[in-house]
Amino acid sequence: MKKLRKRVLAGCACGALAFGFLVAAPALSQAGADAGHGRIEVRVLSSRYDLVSGGDALVEVKASEGAKASELKLSLNGHDLATPLKYDQPTNTLRGLVTGLDVGANWLQARGPSGYSVSQPLVNYSIAGPILSGPHLTPYECRTKESGLGDPLDADCSAPTRYDWFYKPKDGGAYKPLDPKGARPADVAMTTTIDGKTLPFIVRVESGVINRSIYRLAVLDDPSTDAFSASEGWNGRLGVTFGGGCGTQYNQGVNQANSILSDLYLGRGFAYINSTELVNQQHCNQVLQGETLMMLKEHFIEQYGVPKWTVGTGGSGGSIQQMVIAQMYPGLLDGLQPSLSFPDSSMQTADCGLLQNYWRTRDGKKWDDKKKDAVAGYSTGTCGSWERSFVRTIQAGFADGCAVTDKSQVYDPKKNRKGLRCTTQEMRANIYGRDPKTGFALRPIDNIGVQYGLNALNDGVISVDEFLGLNEKIGGNDIDGGFVAKRTAGDEAAIKAIYASGLINTFKNLDRVPMVHYRMYNDTLTPGDIHDRHRDLTIRARLEKATGSSANQVIWVADRAADRSKPAVVDLARPALDVMTRWLDAIAADPAPLTPAKVVKNKPSDAVDAYWTPDGQRVNEVASWDPSTSWNRTYPLHLEPRLAAGAPIANDVMKCELKPVAFDDYKAKFSKSQQSRLKKIFSGGVCDWSKSGVGYSSIKGTYQRY
Repeated sequence: MKKLRKRVLAGCACGALAFGFLVAAPALSQAGADAGHGRIEVRVLSSRYDLVSGGDALVEVKASEGAKASELKLSLNGHDLATPLKYDQPTNTLRGLVTGLDVGANWLQARGPSGYSVSQPLVNYSIAGPILSGPHLTPYECRTKESGLGDPLDADCSAPTRYDWFYKPKDGGAYKPLDPKGARPADVAMTTTIDGKTLPFIVRVESGVINRSIYRLAVLDDPSTDAFSASEGWNGRLGVTFGGGCGTQYNQGVNQANSILSDLYLGRGFAYINSTELVNQQHCNQVLQGETLMMLKEHFIEQYGVPKWTVGTGGSGGSIQQMVIAQMYPGLLDGLQPSLSFPDSSMQTADCGLLQNYWRTRDGKKWDDKKKDAVAGYSTGTCGSWERSFVRTIQAGFADGCAVTDKSQVYDPKKNRKGLRCTTQEMRANIYGRDPKTGFALRPIDNIGVQYGLNALNDGVISVDEFLGLNEKIGGNDIDGGFVAKRTAGDEAAIKAIYASGLINTFKNLDRVPMVHYRMYNDTLTPGDIHDRHRDLTIRARLEKATGSSANQVIWVADRAADRSKPAVVDLARPALDVMTRWLDAIAADPAPLTPAKVVKNKPSDAVDAYWTPDGQRVNEVASWDPSTSWNRTYPLHLEPRLAAGAPIANDVMKCELKPVAFDDYKAKFSKSQQSRLKKIFSGGVCDWSKSGVGYSSIKGTYQRY
């Protein structure tokens, strides 16, 4: 294994590409320097200088104006470096891995022959984290053994780094394990990377634990070639895959070495990474996920080199991570490929639970699907799908959500009030804060003033009495997620925090990131699919609200086979990566500073909105809400409960501001008794959707600490 590590580091030393990790430069101190002594610049390439992890950092020392890098003496905390940095004469630089950092503050000093020096701070954290996300979630069950890494080494679920090889067979079947010390199998396929190199389709998978999450890092590697370095099979570009869901698990998560094997990325020469933390179903906390990506990318750069650019991919909860992380931690992802997109993990999913609960009542059972759909906004069955999948993330005692071995640890309101609470807000307690009386995490969800079914009433689909009955009985959820007659009042501290942190995605910072949104049309699948396509337009509305433009966003939709077991008519992942590669390559080749204008300037001609007909024909047409377009006639749009209650298309209001009931706002006519009843239901007022909402703000900063 030592031999392998040396080979990997050799790949790193032979030259990294200079694009993609866009973070703040460190402040340097320079003593005794003048023009006669030349100039020295120290750059930390692997991370921000104050966000180093794992005890090492990739550093470049550049000399100019008469200074010679070869004459510099480098020391760390007053001692010579354990391993000298490599000198490159053409660039007059020293580059290499500085190891042996202490946890906390360190000083790297570069001193010239006449005594002048430059000092660079390096603030180092444990490879187990945390750095920014706040205290670790506890308890936390390890899953290294289930993931093939053996028993955990410590309470942080650490495990030794290991390497496995796989190959793609010529028959196109599943990857097969490969013995790196054995002869090459006769059925190894060949692949040609996007750089035009034809190589054996053999993949090395590095596995380990960073920030308590199990990662897999794959790259083309023929172990029989001693001269191989990471740069030979690697095309210089990095892909990161993000998994879906929105979970509340008190464990590390499970994956296997073969989970990272991807023909699409590895066959083209990409390095490719996944992580158990980068699956939204684990902890549904983008603050923690972004921190994990930051640490993973640092490790990658230290071992392989600075990627030309880094692109994200993944659907549903994986799309959420890409976009929210890009807002919170700019520079980690240079391009996004969200599929089955949602803007963030803070949609009002509780609404479907309340509606489903109402429709199970005596009055609700009288409603037909047409009326239900008009109130929910979705197609038939979709609210039921939301209830079955994610409404449970607000239920504190849902033991399966906590995913712990000993379910007696789970919260019970009578038997175990101090037990584990299986809710999204508990996963985000460091951000939202806690109630000092109960110790429970604060909660941002709120439905005070929401007029469920307002559009249906104004469209004449439901009667005034049905509208009144629904809003009279809809109720809310208590702090444990149970149904109660009183509506849910969100904790204003949590509401402010969800905006300030960026967990509500207001799309600040995202106009510098190319985005190709693609999806299969799932709106009308039976028995209902939560991945309805109007979310792409909600994202567009938020992007335009934040930046004044959506020119960096592309929306694609195609049909899918009615039989889910059959492949889609068009595989949009491949053309999406094609377009994104050309787009990011053009941006990387453009020497101008990164700006929204630069992103748009380098946009490929085919990076435009389009849909594919059911028979697979592409039609370029701007995505919009206009029902008369051929796109919307082919793939009709739907809404969701808040939009169907009059919320703005950006749908970014967690708690609405209130206004008095005004009967001129309704197309329907209310009798005096009905007017009195409505005023009683909304005694505090109804939602004023013309206002931003209680606690609304853009993200308060990037790389925030909790």
